[in-house]
Amino acid sequence: MGLYDKLTGKASVGTDLKYVQEYFFDDEQVIASYQFIRDSIVLTNYGIYTVDVQGVTGKKVEVKFFPKKVVKTVSYETAGSFDLDVDIKIGVEGNTTIASSGAAYSAPISFKVPSSQASQAKEIIDLVKRHYLCS
Repeated sequence: MGLYDKLTGKASVGTDLKYVQEYFFDDEQVIASYQFIRDSIVLTNYGIYTVDVQGVTGKKVEVKFFPKKVVKTVSYETAGSFDLDVDIKIGVEGNTTIASSGAAYSAPISFKVPSSQASQAKEIIDLVKRHYLCS
């Protein structure tokens, strides 16, 4: 994947698992993984890992794991005239965030995929449904 692709947010299928692999169970298997500019999402037979690389240097990394039993919904929003990205939201329990009003709520795992990669975005939806919601 070239620098232009990374800067425009195009996801690449497959990602470096260095941030999550140490947390795997012995029998944990990767279903699929996607790399965005610096962040990634890894789907395994046990659940979903999100990797959030933070800061200018990228030395601070947050890894979150959501077991398959807390995955509740998945949504797909098509790109519009001005918004050129497809939005994917995976509803999970336990991803507590504080709103500007001070109220706590469970935020979905949310990421954008360029509309040119809509087929990969739909693949993510299919995988989430198949492995976490309808199994």
